[in-house]
Amino acid sequence: MAVFLDSSVIMGYFMGREDARRVVESGLEFAINDVVYSEVAFGLLRARYHEVRGTYSFYDMKRRLAEGDESLSSAYVIIEDFLRVLEGESRLRFLPVTRRVVEAASAVAKAFGLLPNDALIAATCRHYGIGTIATFDEDFRRVPWLRVVP
Repeated sequence: MAVFLDSSVIMGYFMGREDARRVVESGLEFAINDVVYSEVAFGLLRARYHEVRGTYSFYDMKRRLAEGDESLSSAYVIIEDFLRVLEGESRLRFLPVTRRVVEAASAVAKAFGLLPNDALIAATCRHYGIGTIATFDEDFRRVPWLRVVP
């Protein structure tokens, strides 16, 4: 059974956290959805922007991306390479967020006080029968069908 790999662990991996590295390199099979891809891509863009500019401006980042700033768009290469490696090792499944998952996410958000992306992740896990999530986000501990690791 796959472990859902939350964006917090992937970002931790890229930021050099030892506990995140151990999770990613554990040999486990992982699952993600488009929410995780989006959160990680945005997090890498923001980190790259801050690294290059020394500050952060959402609108300036958007403008620079639209202008083709390769120092920022390299964030997409990083996430794609990461995903490609896990896929090449047959350790990654992409789970689609369906209309049914979206409907369930609304109920999950209300029942457990989750933000929309976390509710979509929890609903995705429930829909696909995933009972374990690798995350550093303590909010998932309120979801009774998920076991949080590490």
